[in-house]
Amino acid sequence: MYPKVFLIGLLTIFLGASALFFFTNSSYQDSIQARVFYFLEDYDLAYELSKKAYEKDVYNKMAFTVYTQSKIALKFVEYINQGNEYLKKIDAISEQEEVSEADRSRIKLMSEVMIESYFELSPSSLTDKKLVKKAKTMQERFVSLYKELFPDSKHLQ
Repeated sequence: MYPKVFLIGLLTIFLGASALFFFTNSSYQDSIQARVFYFLEDYDLAYELSKKAYEKDVYNKMAFTVYTQSKIALKFVEYINQGNEYLKKIDAISEQEEVSEADRSRIKLMSEVMIESYFELSPSSLTDKKLVKKAKTMQERFVSLYKELFPDSKHLQ
């Protein structure tokens, strides 16, 4: 009976010491906050907090992981935002009565940029699946648009 009590007491002391360490170490406090913001999809704040935490303690694995994942997520967000901006510009061009050859070239270039830059994104197994799906959907929209507007182009073949 005493070995069980001793083991439970030792485990309680260990868990208490671990919790005390995490709650008093500012690097781990920042990395926990960064992780929360990452899961709330505030990747900018998660990136900043995890970077700060990692700079305080380079052995903080949680900070490094959140820092790396936030950096990857921000690339996906940037890709999606750029795609939305390009789609707005393409919509504005398409609303004109007559589309000039220069405008067609702009649309073609924007589409090619979005199609090709998708392949530069490299998600990890921890990357938010919604972001990966949105980026894939964005790339598919530009592929579809490109095929529709430039069927004779050999760029996608």
